[in-house]
Amino acid sequence: MEPARGYIISGGIEGKKRLNLLAGVLHGHTQLLLQANGLVPGASFFDVGCGGGDVAVMAAKIAGSNGMVTAIDFDKEIIALNKKDAEDKGISNILYNTQSAYDISYHNQFDVAYSRFLLSHLTEPQMVVNNMLKSVKPGGRIIIEDIDFSGHFCYPACTAFDEYVRLFTATAKKREQNANIGPCLPSLFKAAGIAQINFDVIQPVFAKGDGKQMAVITMDKIKDAVVAEGLADAQTVNSIITDLEAFTNHPETIISLPRIFRVWGVKD
Repeated sequence: MEPARGYIISGGIEGKKRLNLLAGVLHGHTQLLLQANGLVPGASFFDVGCGGGDVAVMAAKIAGSNGMVTAIDFDKEIIALNKKDAEDKGISNILYNTQSAYDISYHNQFDVAYSRFLLSHLTEPQMVVNNMLKSVKPGGRIIIEDIDFSGHFCYPACTAFDEYVRLFTATAKKREQNANIGPCLPSLFKAAGIAQINFDVIQPVFAKGDGKQMAVITMDKIKDAVVAEGLADAQTVNSIITDLEAFTNHPETIISLPRIFRVWGVKD
């Protein structure tokens, strides 16, 4: 991922907590996707922009003792935390490295290269797709999941939620990122020269639980970037968070995750 100044969601230990929560919500969806696309016992797996490390851990368990996971992220603090998590869990087949996705130098090394919610935070996403293609062996799989934030919804209508969606999208745009990159992914795959391109779309929706909390948690984690970009002052942002929290905690409301495009293909 890019330097922290470009990433609109705060990182470090608090960022990892958010990512771990989100990973728990999506665990089953992602596991089925990966197992259908080359993640098998003995596989070599490359997690690009690994965030909180949850997918790396999942992949390590599936790949088993004869497989290996390499996981990179630009956030040094998160990588250090992930290493400790792996040690605490007794997982020895994950290699964590602090590295930008722009600087990938692996060639023909992995059976599967994967990324989730990374490209929407980058100014040069095509470069990363190209790098992921280079990193896999001939016949290897490239899998990317990312968001179409415009598809994020709630019920009933909520002004604070609408402001959250607007501010997230606008803050990303200010930093030359695309919060609605999901529908662009098949074109990025095609431009990279990836073959056998397929995709689907998922969108979990929640009336309670961790998934329902993701919107207000994310709004809290982008508040510094929103203020820094001059899109709202701190008082306004805090008011949005307060109202969105109240809406989230109401038992009769529902909140979705952003629409998630999942695209996969093969290296010829």
